[in-house]
Amino acid sequence: MVVAKSRASPDVAIILPGLTDSTLAATSHFELAAVANAPLELFGSRGLAGNSQLQAVSQPGSSSGCVSWPTGRLAGMPATDWRVAFEEGRVVGLPLDSLEGMNSADSARFVGSVLQAVNSLSNAGDPAFRGIPYFVRKGYRLTLPPSTILVAEAIRRINEEANPREEHLLLLGERSRDDAGYRVGFHKRSAGSEESLETSEILAAVRFTSSSRLAIVVTFDYEDGGKIGLLERVAAGNWRIAWKSAYTDC
Repeated sequence: MVVAKSRASPDVAIILPGLTDSTLAATSHFELAAVANAPLELFGSRGLAGNSQLQAVSQPGSSSGCVSWPTGRLAGMPATDWRVAFEEGRVVGLPLDSLEGMNSADSARFVGSVLQAVNSLSNAGDPAFRGIPYFVRKGYRLTLPPSTILVAEAIRRINEEANPREEHLLLLGERSRDDAGYRVGFHKRSAGSEESLETSEILAAVRFTSSSRLAIVVTFDYEDGGKIGLLERVAAGNWRIAWKSAYTDC
């Protein structure tokens, strides 16, 4: 897996899925011959965003004392709307409808569906947030007949000047044509101060060609680092985090 280091640069990070937190931190040299010059397909929220080649690879620097992935550079300047890449032929990209791109009526219905799904959950979590309403920060809709899937991040805040806190809820809901509403297939809460809070971002939706399994590529970010994860559909209406990368902090 390859992820963009910034949207305006061909520089990328090369994610090696077999490494754990401890093995990545202890590794100073990576065997990268197999990935050099690999043909890549680039994906973003709209699905396939383009093709490229991983031309150059380099080992992470050790002078800063942080843990990082080896880096590479794509051939040419890729499309700016890509976020994650896989070796050519490994996955098929699936287009996501973004909340930001919906018209006012569709966005209102989408937000209503997210909040209805949130309200169907138990009140487990930090009791300090009970009774405080959520708002939807970001959301996407994936249409795969006969199912429609939504994935969103809902937030609520305690705006105390001395101790501001937030609760972030990553939620995925799914419904078929016969369902009245979305059934929650996955959710994950994180609550606390800004420094301790886990936040998430959706990079792309894909289907793996070898298994036909659906997955949402997600980042899990903290104040000083983060991980990449795969939220996979294991059965209709049932999703789980099937994999997380090692933690990097630079």
